[in-house]
Amino acid sequence: MFLTSLTLFLAAQSAPKFLHHRRVHSLKSALHLSDGNENRVDNLSYRPVTADDIPRCYEIESSSYPEDEAASLDNLNYRQQHAGDYFICATKPDSETNAEDIIGYICSTRCNEFTEESMSVHDASGPILAIHSVVVDAPYRRQGVASAMMNEYLKQMLSFSNMVADTGANGFSRVLLLAKSPLLSFYVDCGFMVLRPSPIVHGQDVWY
Repeated sequence: MFLTSLTLFLAAQSAPKFLHHRRVHSLKSALHLSDGNENRVDNLSYRPVTADDIPRCYEIESSSYPEDEAASLDNLNYRQQHAGDYFICATKPDSETNAEDIIGYICSTRCNEFTEESMSVHDASGPILAIHSVVVDAPYRRQGVASAMMNEYLKQMLSFSNMVADTGANGFSRVLLLAKSPLLSFYVDCGFMVLRPSPIVHGQDVWY
């Protein structure tokens, strides 16, 4: 699924257009990224998604979005295999068994331009990080999980891009995503800007 109609720039209004690895602190401020306890969710942990996690991620994805918008199992497998550094899940211990349970995830790919075609493949040197899915399992919604997950995800992605840049390779310069109108305020609260209605057609609804 593409959460990208909100076509959001990682560089918010006061941030530079391009992400430079020495400008992390100003970008964190512009994105309202927290180093404190805002949106903290008890017992929530984050880690990269593994191949063994994909069936659980697909279960959450397919139950969360309309059939014509949900990512396919093949799509999720592709993103984990080729863009695993940008595929992060949130986990909590099961209340009965204490085993780890995936309750949400965010996945992205990198691309050179923000089109449906370019987002279907991962370009490891692409300047755009395109977020495809921001999804929380139904029993955990409206509890601050999505906000906490997005806050942690953006901090991890900024750190990773800076690390890549420090090696001489290309980090990404923007984070973009699509969203429907009911979710625009959520993403604005996460530090994104709404640019315009998106020309990308995905499912039946209008995206921004």
